[in-house]
Amino acid sequence: MVGLEDVEQLTGHPVGGVCPFGLAAPLQVYCDVSLKEFDVVFPAAGSKNTAVRIEPEHMASLVEAEWVDVAQDTVLAA
Repeated sequence: MVGLEDVEQLTGHPVGGVCPFGLAAPLQVYCDVSLKEFDVVFPAAGSKNTAVRIEPEHMASLVEAEWVDVAQDTVLAA
């Protein structure tokens, strides 16, 4: 994880508006496989007050994202 003080310098986007598009430097983008459960997603679009409506597969394709499984199911013991 990147420290708050480094986010905008590395991505070109302020904290709260970081998106996979228009990055200041080439960065590897990761998409959690759980995004595939949705027809569309609304990632930030470069500022705290903007978003873009896009299909997850299309977004991942545009930014050459790697699909990863970072979500964790939590099961409560009975």
